[in-house]
Amino acid sequence: MKILIYGGSFDPVHKGHCALLKAAINQIKPDYTHIFTAWQSPFKQKSPVPFETRQNMAREALGPISPAIIFDDFEKRARRVVYTWETVKRAKELYKGSKVYLLVGADCLNDMHKWKNAPYLFQNAVITAGARKGFEFGTNDFDFTPLKGGFPLVSSTQLRLAIMCNGMVPTAVPAVTAAFIEKNLMYGLNMHKWLEANLKPRRYLHTKMVAQTAAALAHVYSRADAERAATAALLHDMAKCMGDNDLIEYCRENGLKIKGFDEIRRRAPHLLHGAVSADMAKKLFGIKDKDLLLAISRHTLGAADMSVLQKIIFTADMASKDRKYKEARAVQAAAQKSLDEGMLAAMAVKLNFTIQTRKWLAPAGPELWNKLISKLN
Repeated sequence: MKILIYGGSFDPVHKGHCALLKAAINQIKPDYTHIFTAWQSPFKQKSPVPFETRQNMAREALGPISPAIIFDDFEKRARRVVYTWETVKRAKELYKGSKVYLLVGADCLNDMHKWKNAPYLFQNAVITAGARKGFEFGTNDFDFTPLKGGFPLVSSTQLRLAIMCNGMVPTAVPAVTAAFIEKNLMYGLNMHKWLEANLKPRRYLHTKMVAQTAAALAHVYSRADAERAATAALLHDMAKCMGDNDLIEYCRENGLKIKGFDEIRRRAPHLLHGAVSADMAKKLFGIKDKDLLLAISRHTLGAADMSVLQKIIFTADMASKDRKYKEARAVQAAAQKSLDEGMLAAMAVKLNFTIQTRKWLAPAGPELWNKLISKLN
């Protein structure tokens, strides 16, 4: 017998998964195909999307490819990181004397020698790989069987980020999976639904533009934080649906502790929207990430001790594509040099506007300016 094994996080499923599996089944003609949804990938943080949800997406999108597909819940029962060699070992025990094929993409193939107990994989499974643009087959010291044809260059990580930033499911996601995501308001669609219903159209557009800018900056300065940056950016102006009096009342009713609250309340209550947005993000969407919440809270006034994520949101807010003033391009250019240069340029825009319009200058502004100047000069 021939047994094909295919595993992934499927977070979400995309057309690349479908094409790769379909080609492997057509070429290998396995008796059975076992699809393993990862409980937790050895190479990634645990997904906030439950195992059952990801497996359901995989079942709906991949199940129709062949009647001989088995959606294996081995990893669910283990409730831990399960290494691929363990999956192969289990398949050989279930189907004694069978030939086991392990399906991977070219991006995985070239790093397989680093996998846990890799020699066992190479000795006990026929590695079967599909080529992807940008991930050509390298020179490997183990045998593998290439699939005929090429496969889409798409990743679940990129798709999640695109949904978070744009509020739409890309066409690289199968229609059945897109419908599932939309029905269950996954990957930030719940946030988009709230924002679209509560913010003015221009403000909602701004949040999306800031999310895109923040994600781009995160790719430069903190690649692992791209989704966190997009989330913080998307929610940074939640409280813009409130007027000044409502912001003040919200702070009082919810016991928000804001430095200099009384003076801000009297002179520039609109500056409270950062702290209120952070509190709303925590209560409405269950955001618990303290750094992310601080990035939302501090995007108006900044602070002398900001993290990379907080700096990204502060800068992205002033450099997003929807900003019409010419200084926004200068902030974008400065941010490409360094995050602190971007912060300084963004701070300059805020300070100049406040001074030129003869508005009250919050003490946090000059403090942050001096901190950046001392660091850069």
